[in-house]
Amino acid sequence: MTNTPNHNGDDAWIDGILDDLACMPVPETPDDLMTCVMEDAFGMLPAPGGRVIPAPWWRQVVDGIGGWVAVGGLVTAAATGFVVGLGGLDRVGVTTPWTMTYETYYDSPGSLDAFGWDMEEG
Repeated sequence: MTNTPNHNGDDAWIDGILDDLACMPVPETPDDLMTCVMEDAFGMLPAPGGRVIPAPWWRQVVDGIGGWVAVGGLVTAAATGFVVGLGGLDRVGVTTPWTMTYETYYDSPGSLDAFGWDMEEG
């Protein structure tokens, strides 16, 4: 549902508005403005006879991955996978860095190591 005024289904009033807009004169751009714009544009161009400097290999890798946001996501996923992997080692008797100071088991009520908290619910 739109909020257009009801004109008995006649859209001629829209054509009239558009015709009026088309007949209005277009203002001319001041010469000073065009001169400033063109000077800025020419200032952004490389010097003639210059050579293209290749991007460093690390910047090419970062751009190929998808930018710094993608690199941050990959680092976060790798760190999370590492922590989850170390949490799975606790069951086979390998001491993980966060359980070196005390002994806890998954079936104890106070265990919050790795995935022990989800075993409390049953």
